Amino acid sequence: MTGDANSTMLACCLAQTAQADVSATLGLEAARQAQRLARQLQQACDEGHARLWACTHLARMACHDEVLQLAREVSPLLQGEDRVAERMELLRCVTLSASEVGAFDQALDAAHALVAVCKERSDVDSALSAAFGLAVCLERLGDSWQASRLLQQALQERGEAGDSRPYLIACNGLCAISLGLSHLLRDTGNDAELLETLRVGRQHGERALLVLCSVTDPVYEVVVLGNLGETRMMMGDVEAALPLLQQGLALAQARELRAATWRMQTSMADWHLLQGQSKAALSLMLDLLQQMGAAAPQQIAVRAHESAYRACRNLALHEQALQHLEAAERLKRSRAIAQLRAQSLLFVTRTEAQRDRESAERAQAEALRHQEQAQLHAAEAERDPLTGLGNRRHLDRRCAELLPPLQRLRTPLALAVLDIDHFKRVNDRHGHAVGDRVLTAVAQLLRENSRASDVLARHGGEEFVIVLPGMTCERAAEVCERLRDRIQSQDWTLCGGPSEGITVSIGLACAPLYDQAWLIHAADLALYRAKHAGRNRLMISGAGAESALR
Repeated sequence: MTGDANSTMLACCLAQTAQADVSATLGLEAARQAQRLARQLQQACDEGHARLWACTHLARMACHDEVLQLAREVSPLLQGEDRVAERMELLRCVTLSASEVGAFDQALDAAHALVAVCKERSDVDSALSAAFGLAVCLERLGDSWQASRLLQQALQERGEAGDSRPYLIACNGLCAISLGLSHLLRDTGNDAELLETLRVGRQHGERALLVLCSVTDPVYEVVVLGNLGETRMMMGDVEAALPLLQQGLALAQARELRAATWRMQTSMADWHLLQGQSKAALSLMLDLLQQMGAAAPQQIAVRAHESAYRACRNLALHEQALQHLEAAERLKRSRAIAQLRAQSLLFVTRTEAQRDRESAERAQAEALRHQEQAQLHAAEAERDPLTGLGNRRHLDRRCAELLPPLQRLRTPLALAVLDIDHFKRVNDRHGHAVGDRVLTAVAQLLRENSRASDVLARHGGEEFVIVLPGMTCERAAEVCERLRDRIQSQDWTLCGGPSEGITVSIGLACAPLYDQAWLIHAADLALYRAKHAGRNRLMISGAGAESALR
């Protein structure tokens, strides 16, 4: 094969291993082929990239010992200022895998290295990644409370502005840590603490699910669904939990995410138990324990034996129940001994952990200052100076972020164009100062009648655009009609507006086409029909839908 052919094949393999929907097995095979080709072509940069992807896919398959071995080989290939992001991803991967196999010294070394790398960068998400790494180590060492506090503080300081993969990982991490704490608190009588822990987990699990609309990640799409489903189940919302668990389990199996599949099977067993289906739960856990064998992660094995114990107890299979209970207790004692030994070796006191946390917090504070300045300039460039809403640039950016993931997941989407009726007459009769007050008041009504996830923009003059992700056409029509009525019934004299009042016409367009230009064009046509039909009304674009909803 020629050099050009090898280069082409290398590029194809790297592209395949990075595909969002590729299974772990196929991704690993592509990464290893890319590694061989890169070595033949003496392209160290691509070889390091391929080996990093191999680590990622091995971790997805729960092959943690292989991850740690490969990480030692790939680390020298990821040096230099231009490889910092890849080095951080490798350190995060090592932290997780080392924690899973109880190699806490190696996990903490990787977490400390993440903190050090964070100092080299000025973005807040790097500091959040470092906090996540430390939180993972603390949780695996048995201090889930400290891990939860660390991540909550890091997320609070980071804020919710803008979506990113580190933000997704941290939100899901806090949900997972809260779940682990909830299992410890269950049946202890600490109901208030249990409910608060679950509330924190659900809140951040729902944030992570929302971030998935703009941050594509095949692994976290699975674990976010699983963690949020389990949290809702533990809070008693069993019906809402089932579709999340089923969807997460199906995706985990399709993508060959072995550990995630096992974890969600234990959640499904708990769901069966809550439904009084003890035989189904027991059958599922017996199959799982046999399937996992010696490769079973301790936490999942404990969960499986505990679920089997409860099922056997319900079925009056007392001898089997005792066997599963004793197996779970042996695993928990083994884990506790490993944690205590690691704490003795690594945390004679909490001084080292506190020092690292303070270092991460200082780096995060510095990163926050840089980010706040950058965000301030970026926000000003996208803000309409009169109304405070987004401008066309803001609309274009948010649509570019929102529409592709919405299309991929076939999530409902609606877009409305709202225009103030006879606005020129307001300016001519009452002056532009009154017209400006009307525009500002309409913008405020839009804010008051929209969700945080909606996109609001002044599209020019007296025209506004509202993007409603996740909303069906029927529901969007109800929202728009309520908004139109609210504007019509407003006492406009209170804000210095005209005594004859203000009305608006609205054109509404809905997917199936997830294209910004098409949606705005379709909504504009519906708006034109609303104006032509007499104004102060809503029209919906689409066959059979262009009727006024007044």
